[in-house]
Amino acid sequence: MELGLVLNTHGVGSRDDADWWHQPMDPDEMKPVEAAQLAERLGFHSVWVGDHVALKETSPESTSPVHVEGRSNPEVRQRGTGDADVGGSKRHYPARPNILDGVACFGAIAVSTSRIKFGPGVLIAPYRHPLSDARQYATLDYLSGGRVFLGVGPGWMKEEFDAVNQPHEHRLAMTEECLQIYKKAWTEPLVTYHGKFYDFENMGMDPKPISRPHPPIAYGAVTPAGTRLCAREADAFYPILVRPHDDPHMHDHLVEILKRELDRIGRPESEMGMMGLISARISKADDAEARRNPRRNCGGTAEQIVSDMQRFAEAGYSLLVVAPDVPSHTYAEYEEQVEWLGKEVLPEVKQIKAAGNWRTEF
Repeated sequence: MELGLVLNTHGVGSRDDADWWHQPMDPDEMKPVEAAQLAERLGFHSVWVGDHVALKETSPESTSPVHVEGRSNPEVRQRGTGDADVGGSKRHYPARPNILDGVACFGAIAVSTSRIKFGPGVLIAPYRHPLSDARQYATLDYLSGGRVFLGVGPGWMKEEFDAVNQPHEHRLAMTEECLQIYKKAWTEPLVTYHGKFYDFENMGMDPKPISRPHPPIAYGAVTPAGTRLCAREADAFYPILVRPHDDPHMHDHLVEILKRELDRIGRPESEMGMMGLISARISKADDAEARRNPRRNCGGTAEQIVSDMQRFAEAGYSLLVVAPDVPSHTYAEYEEQVEWLGKEVLPEVKQIKAAGNWRTEF
């Protein structure tokens, strides 16, 4: 098993006994390049960032996929500064978060590191034209020597789709076309595509990425339709398991759909990876985090966290992308959590073998 790290380009995570959400960070505290360098020194597999163009202050027409009403917190609320419940829309972002652009950060990370992989977790494909995204990530892969790992998803916030003049209701179908275009752009001499949403002929896209046949693609699936799309077009299944009591097997029904779709199209399971987004907070044994009953997932001592990650491995996951719980919203605490996890948890987790016949090398 490998661990990835969520960088603090969208603030930092906080959680209680029922929910997980983003908390804002002062821009001076957002240090993604330093965090990526630290993750590389510690041996993390990859670093990941979120993706939004611009968030409306409230989004009453939308519900984030992180929150499932009636299953986690039945009245998910928007948090303000200091974790205050300020009501409003059902989403895991505060009203006006500081957000750094992922591609710009990756350019800096690419020249400031030498080994660690990086990617959006996840790129909201329908927000932008796929040829533009294909060009940007091909450039990043080329300049970094083949270190891009592209996470992709269809998005969820209707208000943001409206702002960038894209049809929210067609986002899944648009995402499927985007994935097909990315791969064509990265592998074919000239790119031709005739789809419902995108139509062009003989477009050049050089230089190609270093990664062969192309940078791996993880699909952020939390629905049956998204899972089938993942089987057809992606290289890794990447669901959300970030709430503090999410069962490692909560997406088993989707995994079964994934297997059936792979079998239907004649694709072996060994071509598909299993990865998940989780939250974590490491502590000493006498800290409340380690003594909670029930204890939050990946919360407590290094030994307790390793035990929890073993359960994720038993469910098939071989790459866990970790969002540290940072109640103070400071880089100093974020850095402390990353160092502690990297030094005491990561070496043990690397000895764990995930169940199943899934792809494990990326």
